[in-house]
Amino acid sequence: MPHFYKKGLLYAGITFGIYIGFPLVLFSILSDLNIIHFSSTFISTMMVFGAIAIIISFTKNIFPSDSLTHNLIGLGTAFYSGFYLFYLFGGFNTNGTFGNYYIHSENLDALLGLQTIALLMLLAALINASYYGLKCLEIRYRREFLLSPKSRVRIRHFFRGGAFILYCLLLVFILSIILNGLRLSFQMQEQYDYAWEIGNPITYDDDRILITAYFNVYNLGWYSIQDISLNIEIYTVNTTDATQLFLPNNTKIGEVNNVHYAEFAASQTLHNVSLPLEIIPDYVTGLIFNNASISLRISLTCSYASISLILHTIAYTHWFNLI
Repeated sequence: MPHFYKKGLLYAGITFGIYIGFPLVLFSILSDLNIIHFSSTFISTMMVFGAIAIIISFTKNIFPSDSLTHNLIGLGTAFYSGFYLFYLFGGFNTNGTFGNYYIHSENLDALLGLQTIALLMLLAALINASYYGLKCLEIRYRREFLLSPKSRVRIRHFFRGGAFILYCLLLVFILSIILNGLRLSFQMQEQYDYAWEIGNPITYDDDRILITAYFNVYNLGWYSIQDISLNIEIYTVNTTDATQLFLPNNTKIGEVNNVHYAEFAASQTLHNVSLPLEIIPDYVTGLIFNNASISLRISLTCSYASISLILHTIAYTHWFNLI
């Protein structure tokens, strides 16, 4: 087998490891540990792009490294990998199809929007493309090129080294987000305060129950949680209402929308964070006379390490009648 074909196969094998082999092993480990779940569509798309990258890598490396063809293909490969990563991390899409990754831990589920990383991936690819672009200019305009050979080599190494360092930093950053996300949790407390506003003392139809619930935030990672918006739906699980008319089981009895907190600082545990809840008027009478087990379906949007997050969790508490 000719030498240039052996070189092409060698680099095709390396590309396979980078684009398909290593990601599949990583995805399998993360899924087996129940940390991150990847859809079959996501994996299939990754493999298709990886197969294309393998073909391009083989074709590029059957030509000598100092040839114009090799470097033109290298320039195209750099753009291809950049736009592939930009696409994979959601740069082209804002409707939640790509660029969103699901993390599951004991206390919560999280959806991470990594579109910010997409821009950094594209930047790294463009820096890498500059290396091949400069090589193409050198080969095409060798005699007329303005820079000295020594300066050209330094600039090329600057572009190549800069792209490599940026890719490594991004990889470390992504892994740190995953690991620190596992150290983030919320815990609703059993205690609560309530205010019972009595309207007409003869009937309960115009009474109001305002509940102040409390929760703890365990943010033991490196990154603070910012711009938090909290939405909660309150459901009965089971109640002591024998008639199931005033406070039925498995029924939404209250909610709170867009409660805002500025920041939950990094490496801290916050206790007794207050949360105001209001009961739907139709179920106030039922809560006055009945006990209930209650679930709080919590949705939280925030910014974490410059990444948008949507967190979902369910907490349980008990309600004791007021009469």
